[in-house]
Amino acid sequence: MTASETRSIRGRPASTAPLAYGPRLPRSFFARPTLVVARELLGKVLLYDGPEGRRAARLVEVEAYQGNRDPASHAFRGPTPRTSVMFGRPGHAYVYLSHGVWYCMNVVAHGSGGVGAVLLRGAEPLEGFAAGARLSGPGLLGRGFALSTAQSGFDLTGSALQLRDAPVVLPREIARGPRIGIAESATSSKPWRLWVRGSNAVSR
Repeated sequence: MTASETRSIRGRPASTAPLAYGPRLPRSFFARPTLVVARELLGKVLLYDGPEGRRAARLVEVEAYQGNRDPASHAFRGPTPRTSVMFGRPGHAYVYLSHGVWYCMNVVAHGSGGVGAVLLRGAEPLEGFAAGARLSGPGLLGRGFALSTAQSGFDLTGSALQLRDAPVVLPREIARGPRIGIAESATSSKPWRLWVRGSNAVSR
């Protein structure tokens, strides 16, 4: 997919015919330091061929969570039945229920011997959504894709839930800042939230 094709996709209404996307991201994409993967997920396409049909959106906001060295990470205190997927192979989905209402999707991403995941916070609808649909914030993104904990553990390199390649977002188009809604800790002020400047799908 070329940059011009990406611009064209972003401008098309959700009711158009199925679109062509780049190849599925391989395992090696996710098997790198969490912050590197977070930055490079911007601009990629989240795609789900679910029971309600195909839905796709361009990622424009993410947050990195750095495992056992990050108190804000669900992996900080070690594996649990809920978080065990974060300690497994990179390239899997980790979906959890927040505040009893919102299903939030993370992408397991870390180098050898590490633990980490990237929270998907915002995306621009491309296909399968009603006109005016909002995917701004992890809860709305999860709801828009009809996700639940049933998708936690899905292999993004070989399942209906996947990430597709797309042109790299240029450095000047990326902003960074502290993560949202986490308790104060040694890492809470780190600029581990990244977003695409000027996108209306950024949560704040």
